[in-house]
Amino acid sequence: MDEIQIEKREGRLTEQIITATAVGSLLAGAILGVAFQEMTVAIKESKSRCSNFRDALNSLENTINLLSPLIKEMDRLNRELEDSNKREEIIRLFLQQLKKAEALVSKCSSIRRWNLYKKRKYEKRLRNMDSSLRDLSAVLQVGQALDTQRLQRIIQDMYH
Repeated sequence: MDEIQIEKREGRLTEQIITATAVGSLLAGAILGVAFQEMTVAIKESKSRCSNFRDALNSLENTINLLSPLIKEMDRLNRELEDSNKREEIIRLFLQQLKKAEALVSKCSSIRRWNLYKKRKYEKRLRNMDSSLRDLSAVLQVGQALDTQRLQRIIQDMYH
């Protein structure tokens, strides 16, 4: 029964990603919210089922909780500024990573405590996923720095 629920959850997130790219950025904000919520629920369920990956899951959860408001704000501002092309790709990549992370977290909840090989293997995958999400945040920071420099240049040109 758990496998069916996991497959349905993964399918729903996949459909949301396809819908977000097809419909446009207006619904992307809502889809982002649902994707973050589903990911948080998957992590909490996995932590309650097994304690094998508690530290790695906590780290992943913290990363997602830190990035969630930033990505949502970026999406909101893109819609307001009608500047969706610049950051749309990052949001799409982030949604794809969330989909992969959700599938990984779901797999982790089925690993038995005595299976040390799989425990190490999936713990490493969780840490890599966390690192991957943090790398995306670094890309966002570089983009923000670039936007700040562009704004400084525009302001400088206006007054000179």
